Amino acid sequence: MQYRIILKISTRAYQALSSTQPAYLNSMFAPARHSRQLQSVISNPLSIPRVKTKAGIRAFSVAAPTLWNSPPANVILEGNIVLFRRRLKTYLFKAAYLP
Repeated sequence: MQYRIILKISTRAYQALSSTQPAYLNSMFAPARHSRQLQSVISNPLSIPRVKTKAGIRAFSVAAPTLWNSPPANVILEGNIVLFRRRLKTYLFKAAYLP
């Protein structure tokens, strides 16, 4: 059940970032700013807002960037939604069932 939720939130984040969702969802995300050039810039990391409550951690504006930053860069490569979901499902399957 947990991986299904991760898949749904990550899919919504992908759609919001690719402008297929309303503008208010896209406005929730901001790119992470680093003082130096990092290798992770290839995967377009998002900044995670600071929150103090459990309800805040579960909010879409916090959960989506957290989940977006967690898979490896090859999952979040440019492409369409079908390729993204396929890569993410493979990554989640390996995380759930393979040691």
